[in-house]
Amino acid sequence: LKMFWRKTMPNYKTHLLVCTHSSGAPDKRHCGDKGGLELRKQFDLALTKYDLRDDVTISNVGCTSAHGVCNTAQGNIIIYGPSADMGGTWYTVGPDDVEKVVTNHIMNGEKLTELEYQDKAVDFPN
Repeated sequence: LKMFWRKTMPNYKTHLLVCTHSSGAPDKRHCGDKGGLELRKQFDLALTKYDLRDDVTISNVGCTSAHGVCNTAQGNIIIYGPSADMGGTWYTVGPDDVEKVVTNHIMNGEKLTELEYQDKAVDFPN
């Protein structure tokens, strides 16, 4: 069984987490009530377009506790990779940012400081 596992599981370089949490709150403050579900769809399309399915895994995640930061078309994402020195990067993005995130961050390893959510970060101890 151990050998089977190693042969079938891909070795991803990047993990993309997309907040799709929806609580149905009247103020629609959760990413899933805003642009989170559309972002997930757009990232799926972009990863396929750039043939990155073997390099990038994408997951829906629950609440990232960033209520009220996003406008109605935006959502929060967290990206680990594509290299260990990039750590985890937290972005607030809209559908128009997806292509830039994929080409700049995921493909070229360049953080997009203009999209970073400054009050949230994934820090690693030195």
